[in-house]
Amino acid sequence: MKAKYVILASAVASALVVGSLPAQAAGVDMRIGTIHPLTGGNADYGIGLTSAAEFGAEQVTKAMKKANVAGTCKIVASEDDQATPALAVEAATKLVKSNKVNAIVGPLTSGSTVSAAQSVTVPNNVVMIATAASSPTITKFADKDLLFRTYPSDAFQGKVIVAAVQKKFGKTVTLSIGARNDSFGTALANVVTNEWVKGGGDIGRKVLWNPENATFDSEAKLLTEGSPDVWVIVDFPDTFAKVGPALVRTGNWDPKKTFFTEAMYNEDVIKTIGVDIMAGASGTAAKSIGVKADKWKADRKAAKPSTKETFVDASGYDATVLLCLAAIHGKSNKSSVISKSLRAVSGAKGGKNIPWTKLKKAVKAAAAGKSFTYQGAWTTAKFDEAGDSSGALFRVYKVAADGKISSNDAEDVRF
Repeated sequence: MKAKYVILASAVASALVVGSLPAQAAGVDMRIGTIHPLTGGNADYGIGLTSAAEFGAEQVTKAMKKANVAGTCKIVASEDDQATPALAVEAATKLVKSNKVNAIVGPLTSGSTVSAAQSVTVPNNVVMIATAASSPTITKFADKDLLFRTYPSDAFQGKVIVAAVQKKFGKTVTLSIGARNDSFGTALANVVTNEWVKGGGDIGRKVLWNPENATFDSEAKLLTEGSPDVWVIVDFPDTFAKVGPALVRTGNWDPKKTFFTEAMYNEDVIKTIGVDIMAGASGTAAKSIGVKADKWKADRKAAKPSTKETFVDASGYDATVLLCLAAIHGKSNKSSVISKSLRAVSGAKGGKNIPWTKLKKAVKAAAAGKSFTYQGAWTTAKFDEAGDSSGALFRVYKVAADGKISSNDAEDVRF
């Protein structure tokens, strides 16, 4: 009799223990593809962003398990667009048609982003978060609420460049602008032009060049005519590696009187172009407005030790995490649901702040359908109606005689 009682008691205890365990919350399997330049002049940025996206998916999937939320969030394919619009369209087509992705992280550049969205993702109703596309034209792009970005618009950067030039050279000097003739170059050149004239300055020349040109001697000659006091150049490393020597050959160009964008904010890029060409130049680059950015860099380095670090990597991480959280929040991998949930998890609809260091908590909140503010390592997005992230922070950097890049936090500009 005693033995039977003991067995019965054990069975009851086991039932109580099982009954106290939380049932696994309903989840979703999210398939994400990436598009970034993995070869060519922008490869360092593309490889870093791709690695960061992978890191983000891995961390969310681990957090889902810890939070007892079913499903996964995976990077199923990563495509190389070489920062070229035509290749970005091919990459997006492959991801959507062959890999059957639910969302895309990337591209890096504005031209690739607009082309991929216009030709592939919008017609096929696939949501995409661009990681460094900065053209102001993206804000007004007719995207059916499917195109977002974690990088600030050049509507901000143009103002920062002008302010930096004014501080160093004054407001009334003559400024000449050279830019690549694409979505990134022309849009930012226009912002700089408008802001410079508005501030009382004169525009000497505005020269646009085809990035596919074999030589740039004629463009360099035009850009240096009239002996302007300062230059602003909007270009990518692989193209400026040809434009730079052409400017030097004119004998009328001075890098110490030249401002660049974030595309040159990389010491390996400076070496590739030539330290002798870039020494003394200045520039502006977006900066993280996220939380615990240094910890994120250390954590990613530990997880992906072979990846070179660039300043914008965490943008790829946040884009991926936000897509995963949005899918969990909407309990769906359909883009129409994800686009709405992106605002719910990014802070656009309010809610408690949850940093990237607390992904288990973020996953639980998303699974419960709550609105909250994900605080990323790069940005606290709070996506607006156009899919742009709110706020921006820019550094003003300088290239030393040895090619080293430095900046002073006191000179940062925040919006």
